[in-house]
Amino acid sequence: MTKAISAWKLFNKNVVSEVNELKNHIDKTLDMRFAADLPVLLFTTKEDQVSEDGKNLETFFKTRLTDSPSSRVVVLGGHHNLHWTRYKEMSKEVNEFIKSSAAE
Repeated sequence: MTKAISAWKLFNKNVVSEVNELKNHIDKTLDMRFAADLPVLLFTTKEDQVSEDGKNLETFFKTRLTDSPSSRVVVLGGHHNLHWTRYKEMSKEVNEFIKSSAAE
């Protein structure tokens, strides 16, 4: 069912347009960072792939965060759609993050 829905929705004109603009969007955000006083929780997959500049997904996301102690990157094993298979761990992390952010 997931494959059928993905195939049906994957190549609509909006998705194709976004993919065609991906490099431009990335270039616009290269020097952007989250504000130091904004708590940010990011999830990513465990990736061994390293880009030309020596980054993997974890290091890429960490460069988007400032040195704020209330922000973090959570690395989980799995495929791109972590919420399909790692929802329990993600839910626990989100609840803990909300509690710790509210306590500050």
